[in-house]
Amino acid sequence: MRALALHRDQPVHLIAANLRKAFSGIVAGNVKESGIRHVQAKGPFEISGDPELLAPLEAMLKEFVAQDRMKLPGSGAYEPSYRIISEATPATP
Repeated sequence: MRALALHRDQPVHLIAANLRKAFSGIVAGNVKESGIRHVQAKGPFEISGDPELLAPLEAMLKEFVAQDRMKLPGSGAYEPSYRIISEATPATP
């Protein structure tokens, strides 16, 4: 997921598509057996990109965790399947 283009220097529909892919990866790491195994073996998925896009995403995900919306009912304490890594906005030539 670190390869997703999560920066503002692209059309809005591509930003939306890449954010959807990030959400799908987080869901897979939280509830799908193959995603859970991947996270257990290799560590949390890394989501990197423009801090202006990632700050609201991270705030929303923190709220979901606080509301117990990031884990299956009856499971133990939530262990994040992702890690947010903010990077500087890519320079434009």
